[in-house]
Amino acid sequence: MRSNALLFVLPLLGTITFTPLSPFIETCSASTTAERRSLQKEQKSIQGQLTSIKKDIDKKQAAIEKASDHLRASEKAISDSNRTLKQLAEQRTDVENRLADLKRQAAIVGMQVKDADALIGQISQAQFVNSRRSPWQNAIEGGNPNDVTRMSAMLRYMEREQTRTIDQLENRQKNIESVTAETIASQKELAQIVADEKKNRAKLEQDKSSRQSAVALLRRQLNSQKERYEQLQKNQQQLSQLIESIDRQIALNARKEKERLAKEKAKREAEAKQRAAQQKPQMAKPDPRRTTVAPAVGNFGNLRGKLTMPTKGSVAARFGQKREGAAANLAWRGLLIRAPQGQNVVATASGTVVFSDWMRGFGNLLIVDHGSNYLSVYANNESLLKSRGDRVKQGETIATVGNSGGEDEPGLYFELRYKGKPFNPQPWMARR
Repeated sequence: MRSNALLFVLPLLGTITFTPLSPFIETCSASTTAERRSLQKEQKSIQGQLTSIKKDIDKKQAAIEKASDHLRASEKAISDSNRTLKQLAEQRTDVENRLADLKRQAAIVGMQVKDADALIGQISQAQFVNSRRSPWQNAIEGGNPNDVTRMSAMLRYMEREQTRTIDQLENRQKNIESVTAETIASQKELAQIVADEKKNRAKLEQDKSSRQSAVALLRRQLNSQKERYEQLQKNQQQLSQLIESIDRQIALNARKEKERLAKEKAKREAEAKQRAAQQKPQMAKPDPRRTTVAPAVGNFGNLRGKLTMPTKGSVAARFGQKREGAAANLAWRGLLIRAPQGQNVVATASGTVVFSDWMRGFGNLLIVDHGSNYLSVYANNESLLKSRGDRVKQGETIATVGNSGGEDEPGLYFELRYKGKPFNPQPWMARR
């Protein structure tokens, strides 16, 4: 239905009387009231179809944007899951290292307690032996009676010190046991973390599956580029037909205006001869105020190197450059200028707006006639600020940058045409 509507628009344009291209050109043909009503009815029907087509395009764009959002969300989820997995692995390593260190400490303290217990046993044995010796027996054996007392005191001191050491070691053992219990609790938490990790892995797989689905959807859309390529060819052909129709209407209006002026001139000359024959006065000079002569139209060809760039931005595609994807064997016929959404678009030269409407494949489209069979084309606009028939000056704002017509990014598609044929705009632009 979309292509049929556009094919219906093109022949209809040939029947529409265009707004005069300059103040001295007037349309010679007039439609009857019935024809105008029929034309208005047809235009309303076509506009309804175009609006419906645009809604379908907007829905498709929204679906693509939604799929892209899901893709971005899944990619972010995958990144977050990978980061979580890394953190869990580090936590597990820390807990395992802490448990191993506690085991080593417990083993060392256990050996120290064992040694201290053995030493206390030896001290107890020495105390038992010393308690069975009397001071007098030591004196009989040639020793000092006080040695037994001193030995007994020394053994008691050693026993107290070893007991204190054992108490310290036992306290340390308790601390180790407490920390070990905490570590075991951490180990249990680690087990839960591992379970959570497995859940995260499952979520990661789900995210991956979702991402793959989104990618598959995008790939299917890429596979549809062949259809888009064929439609792009049709769009370009339709644009060429539209411009050719405009050129034919411009030439027809100019030819009719020339014929009208010639008839008026012949009529004035005949009337002057008749008056001269009747009155036989001296021939007077013609009154320039009564002589209708078309003023000289500026030669667009002299503006090479002087045109204004229609908007500021980076040139993403140049005239003659091969397109990407399925449209690789189709060359660009103008300039694709990437620019911010809503940025001003200006007329490259003075002229008259001959088309200002939405067109499939080109979005909000505006065409300016500069005379001498030269046209400039501005496509994918966000807003059209001029209407058909408006006179515009060079550098005057005529639209704003957008991404209408199905473009992914905002920008302006710009063409220059001579007798309906596109040519390279860049050599015609003024150097900055």
